[in-house]
Amino acid sequence: MSKDPLYKNSLSYIDLEVDENALWAIYKKPNESTITVSKIDPENLKELSRWRLTYLFPKNFTNAFVACGVLYTIVSEGRIQRVSKSFDFHTGLYAKTWQVRRHYDEDVRRDYRNYKLIRITPRSEENLDYLKDLFTAQSPYELDFWQPPTHIGGLVDVTVSPDDAEIFVKDLDSKQLDYIIAINDLEQAIKNERSPEIYGGKLFEEGAFRFDKYNTWTQIEEYLYKLKDNHPDLVTLVEIGKSHENRSLLVVKVSGKQSMAPEKASLWLDAGIHAREWVAPATALIILDKLVTGYKSDPQVQSFLDNIDFYIFPVMNPDGYEYTHTKNRMWRKNRRPAQCKKNYFHTICCSGVDLNRNFDWFWASSGSSSDPCHETYHGPSAFSEPESKAVKVFLEQNPVKAFITLHSYSQLWLIPFGHRKRAYPQDYSTALRPLALRATKALNQLHGTKYAVGTGADLMYEASGASHDYAKGTLHVPYSYLVELRPKSTMFANGFLLPEREIKGTGEETWEAIKVISDEIIGQFVQPKIRPTDPPMPGRPNVSTSTILPSSSTTTEPTPPSFSSTTAYPSSISTTPNTTPTPPPTTTITITELITTITTEEPTTESTTETISEQAASSTSLVSTTETMTTEWTTPIAPQRIIKCKDYGSY
Repeated sequence: MSKDPLYKNSLSYIDLEVDENALWAIYKKPNESTITVSKIDPENLKELSRWRLTYLFPKNFTNAFVACGVLYTIVSEGRIQRVSKSFDFHTGLYAKTWQVRRHYDEDVRRDYRNYKLIRITPRSEENLDYLKDLFTAQSPYELDFWQPPTHIGGLVDVTVSPDDAEIFVKDLDSKQLDYIIAINDLEQAIKNERSPEIYGGKLFEEGAFRFDKYNTWTQIEEYLYKLKDNHPDLVTLVEIGKSHENRSLLVVKVSGKQSMAPEKASLWLDAGIHAREWVAPATALIILDKLVTGYKSDPQVQSFLDNIDFYIFPVMNPDGYEYTHTKNRMWRKNRRPAQCKKNYFHTICCSGVDLNRNFDWFWASSGSSSDPCHETYHGPSAFSEPESKAVKVFLEQNPVKAFITLHSYSQLWLIPFGHRKRAYPQDYSTALRPLALRATKALNQLHGTKYAVGTGADLMYEASGASHDYAKGTLHVPYSYLVELRPKSTMFANGFLLPEREIKGTGEETWEAIKVISDEIIGQFVQPKIRPTDPPMPGRPNVSTSTILPSSSTTTEPTPPSFSSTTAYPSSISTTPNTTPTPPPTTTITITELITTITTEEPTTESTTETISEQAASSTSLVSTTETMTTEWTTPIAPQRIIKCKDYGSY
């Protein structure tokens, strides 16, 4: 190797590529503007796992550049020469180490021994640009970003292979980036994720389904069928489609039979769209259990099921989920068959699509990749995948009032829209955000877990093609949320590898939030909540002055005013007409005046316990309507909601 002239220090290397028989080097000789492509035939090439050479081009190098994946060199002033048809190059010519990308046999179990999880804190725009460059472009290192770079001061989680760890850390040091090695051996951390199979001094039956462990897809599927058999009056299994590998896409419908309402509402909850986020399906299963087992013993659960049809999709990506249990714990995408792309020297084949970039909401516009090998590959077209298409068709045929999709990690309650910063639905401040704050407040009161509330684009990064954005923007679901479960993105968290001992607490606190949303759905769309009123004061005219309060709330609940009437007023304002029960015919009420005041805030991003970011807008609007009515029996008509907010585009 050292005898080959290409390896002398007098040369600067641009890239290396390898095919089945040879290693190719693309390099530039000193004091020359041309770039040479040369074939190298070293001995024992097949035994070498990777090649590494360093080129020394400065950042402002002007003799060569890359445009649209094509390498050009400047031969003379005003004359550009095309060097090759296509190269898989980095977009910027920085001095760094390049390597041949290692590809793994996906049929063999992936070993993460000595892989490192490095937690980085960018402190400047230069730091941030460098990390974004590694994330979006072809990296010279073997990296897997668990938390992509978003903003200065935001933690970035990235795993690095043992072969690249040393030089990658040196690169971070040279750029004066703050970092810690959060996990020194990823394989050991994967093993530590599991709890001992012991309870009360006895070993559990191997392979048994439990709510406090990460079950396999086969165990989950068997549990769902048993649940249907044991509770045929409550549980219905709906197969909404098949996955790429012919696994059933099973949605569990849980519904009571004692509803007095003319029409029930529906709530959708899915989990496991990203295969490696194991705590999400585990949480969905706990919520399912709370509903089924609580129906006969808990009046609140009985009210939920008698008025709401719950559609729970515990594992939206069964192929990927099973693959994480058998082959590769850190797999994210579904298992779409491999797509191959041909480079100048060799062909690369990669499997899978990121299902949460495959929905038709500004598809492929931001935060996703057209590279089939990238973790955020959005697929060849919107709804190209059987999993996302099945959800689309089902929701079109079965409209819901709430859409909740469970992910991990970061402890975020995300509201549409995530495809662009400062893009909000019109009811962001009046409905979506207030309910999210109430839900996270209830969640926090159980175990003290803090969630931030806002859009994904504002709190994290822009990402188009997400399911909750599609549900709100296209299907017009009133309440649509993406929930990033435990752990929080802190300096010593384990990221996706949440220990099994935390499953129970995560499920219980998330259930508290789901109860708040369920209660709101019933109050707004099935049986509108009513606030009692006080009798009129003696010696005063029979005038009713009331404030119709929105069902959402902020951190401090306003005190409802007293009403000089026995008429009941809804505490929530719905976009659909509410039904007021007919009173006894002997009752006579005169309503002289109805004054309604609604204060609308512009969207902000905040936590239940602390402010996360500054307000997206500061204006407020005050709308007052006055109506006078006198009749034998008068039902107050809920005022039409008037909302004034910034227009960030047509959705």
